[in-house]
Amino acid sequence: MRPPPRSAVAAVALILGFASTAGAAAAAGSPPGAVPVTAPAPSNPPVDYTGPPESGEAAAMDAARAKVADGDTMGGIAVLAPYVAAHPRAIAAGRLLGDLYFRVPDYKRAEQIWRGVLAVVPSDRETHSRLGSLYAVEDQIDAAIAEFQKSLPVESGFTGLVMMHKKAGDLPVYLRTLQQRTEEEPLDVMAWQSLGEVQRYLHRYDLALAAYQHLVWIKPAACEPRVDIANVMVDIGKVDDAIAQLKVCLANDSGYYPAAVNIGEAYLEKRDFKTARPLLDRALALKPDGSEALVDIGYIYDAEGDWKTAIGWYDRALRSDPLRPEAYIDLGYDYSQHRLFPLAESAFLKGISVASDDGRLHYELAVTYNVQGKIALARREYELAIASQEPLVVHAARAELALLPPAG
Repeated sequence: MRPPPRSAVAAVALILGFASTAGAAAAAGSPPGAVPVTAPAPSNPPVDYTGPPESGEAAAMDAARAKVADGDTMGGIAVLAPYVAAHPRAIAAGRLLGDLYFRVPDYKRAEQIWRGVLAVVPSDRETHSRLGSLYAVEDQIDAAIAEFQKSLPVESGFTGLVMMHKKAGDLPVYLRTLQQRTEEEPLDVMAWQSLGEVQRYLHRYDLALAAYQHLVWIKPAACEPRVDIANVMVDIGKVDDAIAQLKVCLANDSGYYPAAVNIGEAYLEKRDFKTARPLLDRALALKPDGSEALVDIGYIYDAEGDWKTAIGWYDRALRSDPLRPEAYIDLGYDYSQHRLFPLAESAFLKGISVASDDGRLHYELAVTYNVQGKIALARREYELAIASQEPLVVHAARAELALLPPAG
């Protein structure tokens, strides 16, 4: 599942040393002045670009991903930049190139590349979401809100709007605006979706469920609100209820990958690996490069004691999407557990190069340094883990940092 800040799989997995495929968005900093509170986007959202890939686009992206997975982000840029320059309609490649610049970080170049994508496909929601993240990092709150608004109903857009309004200090006002919108326009899908996201972020799970259930009433055959309900059910520990929602979704749309992978992960929550595995295989059949399913299958092998096979699945996940941290975490953990410390350090450092604010990566690297007696390096990584937004990581890092000998 993918609820913020982490799913139950992730919480259990961290104790075991592994990462699940749960993702999170976080923003920090002191609130600036008030910004205008925006209403949700209309219920006729823009359509993402779904045209055919340009000639050679897949090969160029695969070559860039291979460089990044090997820890060479600049090499990935060097591979992809000339291709994108020569193929301005290569939308997926342009998104990826912007992602790489964002992680270097070179925000100016990332913005230029993503703006180039939007010049070709102005309504591409995934690219608007990326620009929202960039402006959020730069504390351009008005601009970030505008871009996240244009990205709806992309999941990261909803999360980004919540985080930006929190950062601006006007989240209660935004919440009231959403509530008023749902009262005035009870069939407005975006308003109800946004309201559910805000209530879930505030841990008001009963109110979040009410919003998502209203969406099911509006769109009974749609999968998205049922996946949202399943996520909330996992938040409150009702995994069987989550599975029931996902089964309804898949009965309506058997090809919906998010539900297919989430139901597999729900059984991972129950430690029912026998049931989870064929469900995750089904998810991979729907999306052969699905990094979530690849990591989850590796996790099953790890939990069953076959770490060498697990490593092969993590490597596949890295080749599929080298910008996600989960496979680096699990890969590094396996190497560290088997005292292959140089390989463990390499995996964690590669992960940090593309996800520098991921607290789990810093924590696991700190542990790896600590067991080798590299105390100064361990102290630094524990401090970075403590600065993350992940409570379980922060707690563990603080406890272990306190046990280190005083700095010389």
